This record gives sequence, structure tokens and C-alpha cells, in this order.
Amino acid sequence: MENKITLKQVEKAIEHFNLHEQKRLLQDLPHLLKIKADDIALLKITKNSFNFWDNPDDSIYDQL
Repeated sequence: MENKITLKQVEKAIEHFNLHEQKRLLQDLPHLLKIKADDIALLKITKNSFNFWDNPDDSIYDQL
């Protein structure tokens, strides 16, 4: 019998990690999720494309 853990259990465990453990998980997550290096690079490149939305005029929408 396979012992599976649920997403909720994983989330709860992550909540109990200290800051160092959370940062390490964040660093390792793309590899653990098998995200291709090319896809990660594209995400990093496009990240700054949305900076124009970070302005006081539309700050009311930031909480949505």
C-alpha cells in the first residue's frame, strides 16, 4: 500500500518550516517540480515586464 500525503499536509508542514528551510525549499522547488531551466529563464526575463502595473494609481487593485 502506497503512503500518500495530501497537498494540505505539505502546506501545513511548510508553514512550520523556519525561514531558512522555506528559502531552501523555494530555491529547490523548480527542480522538484521538474520545471525546465529554459522555462525558469523565461519567467525571470518576463518578470520585469509587469513593473508598469506597480504604481499608486492602481494600488486599490493590489488587494484583489
